[in-house]
Amino acid sequence: MYLSEIIKVLKSKNLVKNFVNCSNGRLNTEITNVQIDSAKVKKGSLYICRKGYKFDSHFLAGEVVRRGAVALITERNVKVDVPYIVVNNSREAEAVIASFFYNDPHEKLKVFGVTGTNGKTTVATLIHYLLSKHKIKGSLIGTVNDIIVDEIIPSKNTTPSSIDVFRIMHETLQKGGNFVSMEISSHALALHRVGSIKLNYAILTNITHDHLDFHRSFENYLKTKLSIFNLLKSDGKAIINSDIEEKINYPENFITYGIKYKANFMATNIKVSKKGTSFKLLINEKDAGEIQIPLIGEFNVYNVLAVLAIMNDLGYNLSTLKNLLKKFPGVEGRFEVIHDKHLGIEIIIDFAHTPDALEKALKTAKQITTGRVIVVFGAGGEGDRFKRPIMGRIASKIADVTIITTDNPKSEDPKTILEEIEIGVNKSRPYLVIEDRKEAIEMAITIANKRDLILIAGKGHERIIDYGSYQKPFNDKEVAKEILEDIKERINAAKAFGNT
Repeated sequence: MYLSEIIKVLKSKNLVKNFVNCSNGRLNTEITNVQIDSAKVKKGSLYICRKGYKFDSHFLAGEVVRRGAVALITERNVKVDVPYIVVNNSREAEAVIASFFYNDPHEKLKVFGVTGTNGKTTVATLIHYLLSKHKIKGSLIGTVNDIIVDEIIPSKNTTPSSIDVFRIMHETLQKGGNFVSMEISSHALALHRVGSIKLNYAILTNITHDHLDFHRSFENYLKTKLSIFNLLKSDGKAIINSDIEEKINYPENFITYGIKYKANFMATNIKVSKKGTSFKLLINEKDAGEIQIPLIGEFNVYNVLAVLAIMNDLGYNLSTLKNLLKKFPGVEGRFEVIHDKHLGIEIIIDFAHTPDALEKALKTAKQITTGRVIVVFGAGGEGDRFKRPIMGRIASKIADVTIITTDNPKSEDPKTILEEIEIGVNKSRPYLVIEDRKEAIEMAITIANKRDLILIAGKGHERIIDYGSYQKPFNDKEVAKEILEDIKERINAAKAFGNT
């Protein structure tokens, strides 16, 4: 690919402000790879300079040229000798270039894009699971893992950079894949990571309070989420939760699903237990039989309804889908249950890190236990501070015991975050503040009685605690199991001692 081709495609999108050092001969500069990570720049790279919230990579222009970059994309003039194109928005240009560089792979794939405050991971994973079980090869882009047909890669972001998204799509085609099921975060929509993608299906799970630090207002957040419908192909369809209270301008082609309000796909007679959830499915108000899933909670009913709407639209047999749903293994760290027979308690590991998700997880926990509900949770740093006291209020209102602890404080002082959560706590209800997350989990297990349920919320599948300048290895499930095993060994040791 040549620089002249990139200039042409950017001009077609009205993104070019100017180009520098681009004499006729230099327009034939060959581009062999596109990079936003300066450490990955090599000979033949086109490097895209971006101004971020913490760092402006325009300051690396000279360094990346020394590393081998043969051309740059910038938002302002820089002091380099290689050709560079000045654009209005580097991130928007990145998406256009990435799509063009990888030959618009989305046009040859069936692409499912899932957005919403909660439920994205389960919905995207379930789409991938059901299609894979029908022997359809494809990829998954999400919060827990990226799966490129037969290769599993741990994820860094819910939605990666435009370059990585289109690279994954390109590799999917190379490996004989036919679809990509992907989570699309509000950040990805706002920062143009998916700006050049065209979707066959755009799924909107729900919209509740989150990321207001980034979007500044709920109105902006809502507008950003709804912009996913602008990515639909001409014959694409929107799959929309009809129970969303906010006003939505529906696109031309849509299918609705829900529980409370009339929808194309509805669930009634919902029954939730420790073993899973069942409900009666209605399709366009006609009885379609019972659905049984190993997933726990009404919120998972919504997730399954969204996916059934898609699979039905694609023409898959409902009876086959019902059988496959019974065997769905779930998603790591999404209301994942640990049964401990020795103590007679249950521990739930869940990713709930928004007020709405925490409330739903706690209410579901209450439904499936006869004992107390003890919750362990925190809030991430450098994020939406407005939600912290709200989560404290919700936790102390629903849980019998609340333990506030560290999540991912990043560069913030963990104590400050805990104090802001504590503001919302009902002080007449039992609660503790324990900064060390392992100690908090250990306390929850120590005070738990037989038949109690412990909800460890906020981190789910994550394997680190992010302190900004460093990361500490930590996984809620592994830590809980270690503590349980230690207690078991001590009990056994005490029994052995008593028998001597």
